[in-house]
Amino acid sequence: MNKFLKSVADVLETDDLTLDTPFRETEGWCSLKAFGLLVLLENDWGAPTAIEKFMALKTVRDLLREAFIAFAAGVLKVPREKLSGTTGMGDIPEWDSVNHLRLVMEAEPRFGVAYPLEKIPSIKTIDDFIHAFVV
Repeated sequence: MNKFLKSVADVLETDDLTLDTPFRETEGWCSLKAFGLLVLLENDWGAPTAIEKFMALKTVRDLLREAFIAFAAGVLKVPREKLSGTTGMGDIPEWDSVNHLRLVMEAEPRFGVAYPLEKIPSIKTIDDFIHAFVV
């Protein structure tokens, strides 16, 4: 289990978690766990999320996207608002080939994942980074 999934699983008090898990449907879901996820996103993953936006998130993948966008914004030195799941290399001037490799190299230890060398050329967007996670 990668670092992000592990941190979310700890808040939700479950070992049965995938990126596609609807987190509000986990056993024992309550407002305290919702608050825990908001604190986790802000404090551990640098992704403060407004309650309105949080309410629209459905799956663990949605939570991960928020964390990854905050991470990518830091690496690329751009405001989070400039990025979405569909943003990719070439969409903004800061995301060039060098910063693309920085995203790969810095995401691996940060999220506890690996990107196999053969997959890196097919990673084009934020969502591609998330889909390519290998633990």
